[in-house]
Amino acid sequence: ERTLGNSPSRLVRQVRENHSEEWLKRVCRYLGACSDFVAQPSLLPVKFPDPPEPVAIPSHRWMLAVYGRDILSRLDHIKASITSTFGNILKMDSTKKITKKLSGFAKGTALWLTSVSNEVGQILISVLTAQEGPALDTMAADLIRRYSNAGVAPPQLLYVDCECCREGTGQSKLKQRFGGWPDLVVKLDIYHFMRRLASGCTKDAHPLYPIFMSRLSSCIFEWDSGDVALLRQAKREQLKRERVPGITEKLVDQQITKEELALHCRRRTRGEHQTIIMIEQLLNELMGVKGRDYLGVPLLDQERMQHIWQIQKKHVKCIQDEPGVLLYTVTGTTTKEGIVLPNYRCARGSTSLES
Repeated sequence: ERTLGNSPSRLVRQVRENHSEEWLKRVCRYLGACSDFVAQPSLLPVKFPDPPEPVAIPSHRWMLAVYGRDILSRLDHIKASITSTFGNILKMDSTKKITKKLSGFAKGTALWLTSVSNEVGQILISVLTAQEGPALDTMAADLIRRYSNAGVAPPQLLYVDCECCREGTGQSKLKQRFGGWPDLVVKLDIYHFMRRLASGCTKDAHPLYPIFMSRLSSCIFEWDSGDVALLRQAKREQLKRERVPGITEKLVDQQITKEELALHCRRRTRGEHQTIIMIEQLLNELMGVKGRDYLGVPLLDQERMQHIWQIQKKHVKCIQDEPGVLLYTVTGTTTKEGIVLPNYRCARGSTSLES
């Protein structure tokens, strides 16, 4: 399968496969019973009717029609559920991927799908627009009115991929659009910030590209020392149980996977000043000899990267964590070697909305 989604065609194939398996089982059971009768002595020849033909499976178009009618029958309930969804940390993103799939009379009527979700991935609102700018004013006004009518406190953060700030005094267009929430803090998604800097690379297939992205992430984030120490303790106890000889701190760190770090450890931003210093050190280092592969091909386009960094440096402030806002939620615990490790879910960034 090309995707993990349940498309109508995939559903029809699965139903056809299930029906075929069940039909074959019943035919085998029927023929087995017939063979038992044939094996018994009889004065007259025994004849049995042929097994029934399998039932025809409806097409994917029929499945879509049934699904559409089911949605229409529950439309009021769905609208009530969506408009009753709120959040303290919002994420807004626009995409053209969905509008390209429009067909029939709707084809070409919209260029962007803009969605807003909360910290747990629930969609608050989605709108189809011809452009990203003024067309979103109505969406923002409706969202603000929904919070006000429900008596829910306004959100604290809004993660976006653009229009996080503006030069000079005054508010950005996005901040003006959500003017009904004067205390709303607009943050730039860190992944999009990293992708902006990555555009200064000669090519993403360069051998040093993954190392650059990893070190760039380290310049922005630092792990919570207490969470990492607890995970190291659990991993060390696991290695002792497995009787691994010569356990060192380096060996313990090598055995900790990225998935375990993301699940059991929290991260926080390093601060504007320290982040700028570390990124500049990284760029200066990779603009030299260390930034070339074994054929001498440089990772960074020096002139382009310097221009990009001069523009993006002002956004380092926009990617810092907001003081007093909890970005991690404990979703459960995992016990490893008698040590209880909390499972965290992070609300930072807007990349989860894109998926």
